[in-house]
Amino acid sequence: MIDASSAALSFIRLACAACLLTSTAAYAAPAVELKILATDPAPDVMLARQQPFFVRFELKSAEPVTVTVSGLYKSKAVIDDGGGSAPLLLPAGGGTGVVNFFYWGEKPTRIDEVRLRIDDRASGAKLSEYSFPVALTWLMDDPPPRELPAWAKEWQQAQLALRNQAAGKKAPVAASALDYWPAVAAGALLFAIGIAWIQRRRRARADTAAKHR
Repeated sequence: MIDASSAALSFIRLACAACLLTSTAAYAAPAVELKILATDPAPDVMLARQQPFFVRFELKSAEPVTVTVSGLYKSKAVIDDGGGSAPLLLPAGGGTGVVNFFYWGEKPTRIDEVRLRIDDRASGAKLSEYSFPVALTWLMDDPPPRELPAWAKEWQQAQLALRNQAAGKKAPVAASALDYWPAVAAGALLFAIGIAWIQRRRRARADTAAKHR
């Protein structure tokens, strides 16, 4: 794994520093700093079908940002038969993040550049892009079992916890909806019973009055 290859990691960091693109907006964009901490697997390997390529990074930004990752070949984004992690949200000040992407095509997919795009979360405007060269090829074989690094496992567990938390927030809403309709039905039934009882009392009084005439 790349953690064990200091030379490859140093090369990636130098490439990222060299590939910083400044914003083309008319106003001065907030300063954004990004440093690649690790990748898994190494940036020059062959991967199996749907095997994720993880990128761990540290980002500093004065404003809340969104980070997305994409793979390119000969400067063109490779989108077909691909997938990846959802846009990563980082708060003001930045932090450490992990993104990943993968491919599942019917033929090998080559990637020679990985690009991280940083957008302002409020406006959606692009703040910066960071790219580093790779030599990745996704094959058509299914991925064999392999051990992920600790930081990739922690990221997966954090994503699972977020999904469970979101599901937990939706559950009370669904439960309250289920409780609401039986209550409405019971109320309607009681109302109907009350109306029927009143009508019977009126008919009884009318019959009594008719007998006394």
